[in-house]
Amino acid sequence: MEMFESGLIIIALLLVLLAAGVPIAFALAMSGVVGLGLDRPWRAIEYLLSTFAYANTAHFAYVVLPLFLFMGHMAFSAGLSRRAFEAGQQYLGRFPGGLAAATVFACAAFSTVCGSSVATASTMAKVALPEMLRHGYKERLAAGCVAAGGTLGVLIPPSGILVIYSIVTQVSLLKLFLAAFVPGVVTAVVYMFGIWLMVKLDPELAGRPLTRRFTWREHAQAAGRSWEMLLLFAAVMGTIYLGVATPTEAAALGAGLSLLAVLRRPGRWSKLAEGLRETGSATCSIFALIIGAGLFSLGLSTTQLPTHLAELATGLDLSPVAMIVLILLPYLILGMFLDGVSLILITMPIVFPIVNHVGFDAVLFGLLVTKAVEIGCITPPVGLNAFVVKSAAPDVSLSEIFRGCIPFVVMEITIVGLMIAFPDFFLFLVHD
Repeated sequence: MEMFESGLIIIALLLVLLAAGVPIAFALAMSGVVGLGLDRPWRAIEYLLSTFAYANTAHFAYVVLPLFLFMGHMAFSAGLSRRAFEAGQQYLGRFPGGLAAATVFACAAFSTVCGSSVATASTMAKVALPEMLRHGYKERLAAGCVAAGGTLGVLIPPSGILVIYSIVTQVSLLKLFLAAFVPGVVTAVVYMFGIWLMVKLDPELAGRPLTRRFTWREHAQAAGRSWEMLLLFAAVMGTIYLGVATPTEAAALGAGLSLLAVLRRPGRWSKLAEGLRETGSATCSIFALIIGAGLFSLGLSTTQLPTHLAELATGLDLSPVAMIVLILLPYLILGMFLDGVSLILITMPIVFPIVNHVGFDAVLFGLLVTKAVEIGCITPPVGLNAFVVKSAAPDVSLSEIFRGCIPFVVMEITIVGLMIAFPDFFLFLVHD
């Protein structure tokens, strides 16, 4: 059997296992072992399996993952998102669609201390959604902006998706974090402008705006009440951007500070225990995926399929930009059915060699894939953020939530187009 055909068999087996409902980590591992078995004797595979899990994960750089997860859980438990929303409400509440814009502002602020889309959407659904509905906002705008705003959690650093992308591709996490800041801010601004435009075209979407005028002193006090979030951002991202600390060191500092924030609250010990359980569970799940993806990548590499695909892609005589657009299209589809971590771990062994072969910027590609993950979080049938909002607001229909997400999907695709058209603008923090 030719090696190329063996690679196709491995991918077909993976798809069959996923369709059969086998957990993704085990489906990846089983497919990889079959791939290795097509080229190596079982005694060699047995030795590899006895050491692979430890050898593939025992890297100090991977410590950043549980630390950022723990920081996000502690920030969530400390209620930092509510203070961010209250500040945004004071700043933006009097503008058309101001509460929805304040929700996006709060999501962006909370994303600087929480790298999870689900956690961001969940906490803002509890904080901002009831407030918008109380002020007469239509359900589709209120729920849509919460679901879409939650996606900022996977883009604005510290982003869990970017950490996984860095682990799989060996692209510098520091560069990814630096580069992600610009598209994160642009996305938040585009969301807020889009909300303003929607409300201008259909004023009934936003109900009644706030009428009270706040003084500059009250604005300063609102910002002051968010001092813990500002401190966390300065301690984590500030030290990374200034080169004072590595991402791992900054994550440790952020985890410690977020722990102190929780210990200042009532019910501190139950929140700490819950945070430790959630962090441990999420870390185990992600590392199982990393091990499975490592075996899948190893089995696939023995077949030379990624190399053949890269050569085939070169033979198409497409420009690097056209090739990347062609690669991103399946991500938009797969993102409707798979979570971001699984999507990256499954696809990177196949597509990243093509990206390198055509000479496309690996940092920009990571950001584009993250944007595709964002879009998948708010598109049916398995838009995870939409279901998170639904669980927090059972009275709001799922169809209304997805309907409210449609304008934000259009905005996301527009931003992706801008990132491809003007890469220098979005990467100026990492390029000289």
